[in-house]
Amino acid sequence: MQSHYSSIFPWKELRYAIAMERDTKAFKKLFLHFYNDLKMFGRGMVKSEPAVEDIIADIFLKVWTLEADLMTIDQINTYLYKAVRNNAIKYLERLPQQVDISEIINFEYHMLTPEQALISQEHLALIESAIAHLPSKCRMAFTLVKDLDCSYKDAAEIMEISVHTVDRHMQLALRRLREVLGNENIALNYR
Repeated sequence: MQSHYSSIFPWKELRYAIAMERDTKAFKKLFLHFYNDLKMFGRGMVKSEPAVEDIIADIFLKVWTLEADLMTIDQINTYLYKAVRNNAIKYLERLPQQVDISEIINFEYHMLTPEQALISQEHLALIESAIAHLPSKCRMAFTLVKDLDCSYKDAAEIMEISVHTVDRHMQLALRRLREVLGNENIALNYR
């Protein structure tokens, strides 16, 4: 399964332009392409928008400073989402309240995909409710695969779990969707 991003995003050309030619226009294109999705993904873990913006800014600063080392990154979407996840965990660990980092409590992500736009509002509300009630790691896997178009392999790398575990999370999510909707065809079409 190939990621949607890798099939349409000209990463190899941008990577060379950023790393070797220090092209700020290419860097801006990279930033603008991923910023909104990274922000929404980060807000699913860190509820503070300014904190998420700082996390993303730090990540892109690191990308810029990698220079020639940037050429070693083959899957930029995986690199960026994993960096957001890891930096969100670091941020949450620094908070004074106790947070169960292993589960990324209350992971939430809301973004309509073209598939969701075609589903009736009633079914969409049922689907969103079912997704909201999934265990947090299951919800994160579902979001990465279905909303952010990551492959199972990319989602596994981002979440630091096995591909098999991502598959199990997806099976659970789809089974719960089928149960909630009471109509297997609707849940399967959403997949």
